[in-house]
Amino acid sequence: MTKQFIFTVSEVNTHINKLVESNFSNITVKGEISQITVNPNGHMYFNIKDENAMLPCAMFYYASKINNFNPKVGDEVLVKGKASFWVKGGSLKLIANSISLSGKGDLWAKFESLKKDLHKKGLFDKDKKTPLPKYPKKIGIITSISGSVIKDILNVISRNSPYLDVVIRDCRMQGDEAVSELISAIEDFNLYNENNYIDTIIIARGGGSLEDLWCFNNEQLAYCIYKSKIPIISAVGHETDITISDYVADKRAGTPSIAAEIIAPSVDQCLQNIDFFSDKIFNIINNKIHANIDYMKNVEKRHGLHKIKYILNNHNDKLTRMKDSISIEKIKNKINQSMISLKNIDDTLVQKINYQIANYQDKLIYFSNLAKSLNPDNIVKRGYSIIYKNGQLIKSIKQVDTNDKLDVKLKDGTIKTKVYKK
Repeated sequence: MTKQFIFTVSEVNTHINKLVESNFSNITVKGEISQITVNPNGHMYFNIKDENAMLPCAMFYYASKINNFNPKVGDEVLVKGKASFWVKGGSLKLIANSISLSGKGDLWAKFESLKKDLHKKGLFDKDKKTPLPKYPKKIGIITSISGSVIKDILNVISRNSPYLDVVIRDCRMQGDEAVSELISAIEDFNLYNENNYIDTIIIARGGGSLEDLWCFNNEQLAYCIYKSKIPIISAVGHETDITISDYVADKRAGTPSIAAEIIAPSVDQCLQNIDFFSDKIFNIINNKIHANIDYMKNVEKRHGLHKIKYILNNHNDKLTRMKDSISIEKIKNKINQSMISLKNIDDTLVQKINYQIANYQDKLIYFSNLAKSLNPDNIVKRGYSIIYKNGQLIKSIKQVDTNDKLDVKLKDGTIKTKVYKK
């Protein structure tokens, strides 16, 4: 009978540890993170799993610091490191020295590298970005005409700003040829924009994976966007999708629809702004006119004819007192001298009064002309019309209903009309 060799627990675990360390000293394991904990010392402990098994992992502080990646539960990752078997506890653990997203690790590294390089070169500087026009007249849209993105953008524009002209450039928005087509589209818009033909460009695409959106992380495209003389809105992917194009563009929109909202202000909002500033201008002019009227009244009081009358009365009193004490000749001479002085004073006062009156008449004429230019009747004479309902001014389509009777005031008369459809 053969004698059976009996191992101790320590012997078995030690032997397993040697096998593990000799065969799994430098391995890469793919799996999904199912649990993760970071202790106060910065050490990270997590589990990775697949359909059939789970593997505990540890990444110590020094390794996680240089790894520059913060994994989260649910991430599909590649973990590089060595397997370690804890002899005393009898458990296996993978000691990680690096971790990256599975299938995206290289792309993500390239993205971060390009982002860092372009940031250093100033392509993301806010002071170099071109402001968007507040009220654009014509915009260019670079997108694929076969997708739903262009429909979403046009729906927003037709609702908010139906007057806005749109020029669409069809481009591939994914794949190897997309970069060259995007660059050509931007350059063409700039080339034919000598007369400010296009106010703003929107680059729009729906959401996708990092690979799907990779053409927007191209260095040549980034420089093309940066050099564009026309301001560019980058509306690529969803709110959580970030590309190099987003960083270098003059404005980033979370979605294509948001980009349309940014560039196409609603007509109602524009009318409200016009009403606000119209009232503000009227109040300023009205206050100026009243202030100048008050000022002219004060000028009249300070330099008016009552001072001349006072001077004449004063001299008459002096003449009366001197009548019996001096000769007629002396009186005549004194009177002549006084009259000359009075005439000089009178001329000076009249000149000052005329100057002040002329000055404020000019100001009154200026403000009067300005007020006339804002008069609704004068606005009508320039080709516009004013619509009333029961004597009330109509500012919005929301104020009228079907079959309402309206009065349309034109420069040469009034038209009575009826709302048949809205």
